[in-house]
Amino acid sequence: MRRREVLFFFSGGLALTACNTPVSLPVYPDITFQHKSPLRLDVSRIEVVESAATGAVELPQRDIRASLPVSPLAAMSNWASDRLVAAGGPGVARVSIIENKFVETPLDLTTGVQGIFTTDQSERYEGLMTVKIEILGDPMRSGFVQARAASKRTVPEDYTLNQREQTLYDMVASMTRALDERLEQEMRANMMVFLI
Repeated sequence: MRRREVLFFFSGGLALTACNTPVSLPVYPDITFQHKSPLRLDVSRIEVVESAATGAVELPQRDIRASLPVSPLAAMSNWASDRLVAAGGPGVARVSIIENKFVETPLDLTTGVQGIFTTDQSERYEGLMTVKIEILGDPMRSGFVQARAASKRTVPEDYTLNQREQTLYDMVASMTRALDERLEQEMRANMMVFLI
């Protein structure tokens, strides 16, 4: 992550001090949906897969999926476990993450003396997730629904690493909640034949 560097030159000696204060690492809670009523499906089992291809990231963007404090796959696996129930039937409900993009874009900072006294927004985070639920293996019926969620946030240059991670966590959580609402709407509108 970029930071402005201001060098101060002192005449005389340079004093260095060390601090042994332990760094407190945050613990992020799982994103769950246990508080919501389950959707019972006429299928034998439910599986969650990530089939999203790694898309090209254009400079100066940087792929930050590996840096997320909670992965979209883990969040959607929790969603499927909490919201979907396999209540019996010949088919399989497959929950696929078909789009999973999280990138960081550096933003222009104020330069010169004015930059020393200005706190700019230094990075923009953008997230995009698309999830598809399809019924497979049922010889008599088939169906699918799909939903997409996107989020975009900027952070100031004086944000700590913990604050940046919290921002990313909040993005994944809000996007997963949006997917939950949209997927339920789509299932009730277009997959009622499988809901029991």
